Amino acid sequence: MIAEAQPARSRVHRAAPPSITIEGLPAHHNLEAERSLLGAMLADPDQVVDLAREKGMREEDFFHPAHQVIYRCIAEMREASQPIDPSTLLAWLTDRKLADAAGGPALISDLAAGVISVFTAKAHLEQVQDKSLLRELQQACAQIVVGAHERPHEVQTILDDAERDILEIRGRRETKGVVRAAQITPETIALIERLVKGKGHYSGIPSGFDELDQLTTGFKGGEMIVLAARPGVGKTALALSMARHMLRQRYDSEKDDFVRPGYNVAFFTLEMSAQQLMFRLLSSHASLDSEQIRRGQLSESQITALRGVAAEISDLPLYLDESSLLTIGQLRARARRIKKQFGIDILIIDYLQLLTSGTSRAKENRQVEVSEISRGLKALAMELQIPVVVLAQLNRKPEETNSEPALHHLRESGSIEQDADLVLLLSRESANDEAENSGNSDEGGDNQPLPPNVRGFPCRLNIAKQRNGPTDRIRLLFQPRFTRFDSLPREAR
Repeated sequence: MIAEAQPARSRVHRAAPPSITIEGLPAHHNLEAERSLLGAMLADPDQVVDLAREKGMREEDFFHPAHQVIYRCIAEMREASQPIDPSTLLAWLTDRKLADAAGGPALISDLAAGVISVFTAKAHLEQVQDKSLLRELQQACAQIVVGAHERPHEVQTILDDAERDILEIRGRRETKGVVRAAQITPETIALIERLVKGKGHYSGIPSGFDELDQLTTGFKGGEMIVLAARPGVGKTALALSMARHMLRQRYDSEKDDFVRPGYNVAFFTLEMSAQQLMFRLLSSHASLDSEQIRRGQLSESQITALRGVAAEISDLPLYLDESSLLTIGQLRARARRIKKQFGIDILIIDYLQLLTSGTSRAKENRQVEVSEISRGLKALAMELQIPVVVLAQLNRKPEETNSEPALHHLRESGSIEQDADLVLLLSRESANDEAENSGNSDEGGDNQPLPPNVRGFPCRLNIAKQRNGPTDRIRLLFQPRFTRFDSLPREAR
């Protein structure tokens, strides 16, 4: 079979290459279903046209060019609240010099005369959309064939484009309709009963920081959680601290008790190697000074303790991916495989600005690219029904103005703020405390000093956005020696 380029048959919603067909494979279509559907629209526009629009019917779903023109005009008339029948439709087409393209008065009369029953319109609509999807699959597969032949040096780009196109086609079919209250009420009551039974525990995956978890009730499936900060403030350390708590234990509602091990955590580290990440995790878990470990200045007892911690971490359900230069398509494919293979409960990505889109449109505009990445991450959370925690960088404005980070400081795209369900902005309370072993900060947030026995830097975590809960600020303690965040002692809060 040979793939051949053909002139584009109709207008599409996104910029598309010329239509491609594979020789020997006719394009799927059902002209009889198309005629019956259009005839039903003319017979009962109030019901059938609205049904088609509700189901996302597009003019390119029709195969015959004349049928595309007729449906487009019918949809325009319905949008303009114009009466629809064969006579008014013909007048609309004539005024716009489209009557010939629509087949003229004869075709419109045949459509109206051919209606047997409007009750079969839904079945005809589904048949037309099914054939349209099959044509799009044919087109996508042909594009893959041509791309593989003409661009053999761009293997990864071809894979990314293929996955994106197939996912877009599938996504158009997976729309959710109206649900009766009677269908959703029992599920909601069951959820409330589980919450009551597990009173004192969180409905989502807890971060390990009580003040944060009380405000969010944990990270929930389908949520995109953005943790943002300026470079060097500690967003990776905070994400690792959260992962450490999640891995330790999880609440089992059936047993009404905590069980070990904890949640299955996948960590995509795009900036550092898996070994570097594990180095930090060992230091944090064992409460051993990372500089002493790096210099090999450990006693025999400390080495023994570190081996014990390493054995404990080895038994935890933590899965690391150290691939760099990933596209959002590659990341989504890898996440799906990890979810299927290991049943992960939460995904952490470090960090968003190191991802690329891979599309030609995004290469020309970084904001467009970041928008595509952000939408892709939110879609991934919804698809896998797990929380996706994505680290992100803030722009320089907070440093330049010596102000607290805000939502508009998210770097390169406002779509991150729009797509995220929860946005956490991390900042140091005292910019002067830079020496890693300097001890106490002279001042804490809200002029509250740290107790004399507490070593580290007070940091502020601003819950700047929460789609389903309150916003607030909490204080955390960063201990740079262990590259770890902990909750502040109560007297310092």
